[in-house]
Amino acid sequence: MLKKLLFSIAMLSVTGLASAESLCPEQYPDGVQPTVLNAPGRNNLMELCAPHGGFASEYSPELRVPLYSVEHLTAEHIVKHQKRKQIRTDSFRPDDRLTHEQRAELEDYRRSGFDRGHMAPDADSWDEESEYDTFVLSNMVPQAPENNRGLHAHIEGAVRHLAKREGSIYVFTGPVFQGNTSMMRRRVVIPSGIFKLVYDPSRHAAAAYLENNVDGPQGQVYRVITPSELTQLTGIDFLPGIKHLGTLDLPVPRDSAHFGRHSARPKHFFGF
Repeated sequence: MLKKLLFSIAMLSVTGLASAESLCPEQYPDGVQPTVLNAPGRNNLMELCAPHGGFASEYSPELRVPLYSVEHLTAEHIVKHQKRKQIRTDSFRPDDRLTHEQRAELEDYRRSGFDRGHMAPDADSWDEESEYDTFVLSNMVPQAPENNRGLHAHIEGAVRHLAKREGSIYVFTGPVFQGNTSMMRRRVVIPSGIFKLVYDPSRHAAAAYLENNVDGPQGQVYRVITPSELTQLTGIDFLPGIKHLGTLDLPVPRDSAHFGRHSARPKHFFGF
């Protein structure tokens, strides 16, 4: 079927109108893509579907980062990943579905001081193929190393535990742009923050973590916000058509909640 074609790309019509029909609707709640209202880099957006079905990205060739990556994360995925018990295999690479002018390159990140920060995490994958898909640069943003390897990793782990407990959730992860925006190598935009929005359809509730994309103590600080507050920050309505949402009780990110890496005892603080 068309939606299962490898390396599928859908060009989207934005500016506040409903998006074109998705090529990977299984990644979105009720199969409906978010509505991009007034997000930075909203011109000529592309939907990029992971070849093996793990996630989809709303990609901005203007900013050379995704505005978000979205996953339908299930307990089955988490259990399969835990059973694999493998050290991850890094395979960072540019996205060959995009031209050089549209995409980030490995050279853009080299000696930049920023990590290649996954939006859909490699540790959410369930086999070698789905893990390989996550390492494409169109699924990444420039991320402060201490944030990426500390608080952000622990938030990812907390969300996996939530998926395992609830059975099925939808997770949107992406950049926030506030204040003066800088560019890496004059090509790739550097976000001021990172969000992770979780929607639990069984509870009809959602909430989002919001982090600072910086090193040092401020990169270990987060707060929880509502979907409407996230829309104000990003210019994207992530759950269009879903009404009367409750507020999801998000788990506190802890080191023990993260699969696959050992890290120091976390010192995270709620609120900024």
